[in-house]
Amino acid sequence: MFSFQGMDKREIVVALAGLYKRQVYAAAAVIVGVALLLKSALTGVGCGIVWSLLDTLLLVISILKGFNRMSEGELRFRVFMNFVKRLALALVMLYLAIRYNAGIVWMLIVFTLMHLALVVNLLIFTGRKEQKKVS
Repeated sequence: MFSFQGMDKREIVVALAGLYKRQVYAAAAVIVGVALLLKSALTGVGCGIVWSLLDTLLLVISILKGFNRMSEGELRFRVFMNFVKRLALALVMLYLAIRYNAGIVWMLIVFTLMHLALVVNLLIFTGRKEQKKVS
């Protein structure tokens, strides 16, 4: 689905940093919009945004660690550890949402929407690269 072919490690790192910066901007826009329109849902939305940004950061870090050459067994172990880290983050965020009476439904909605924004950003990013190669 996504292609990083023709890019060296430095270009990919810069692109991922830009992608993460766009996610932070989207999160800020969501927070401002919710603060203006639905103050009662602000804690749930905030939890969803924090969860989404931390999860995206874990994904970016795992991509950067994937540049190293490794055996198939080590690769499987890294993928499994990435799954465990993301699952632990989800459980911690769920616990915090329950503990502080945040709206869990709002948290899940915002988490999903932020990850959809990440996918759209990745599609835009890889689509531009393919267009440059064709020209």
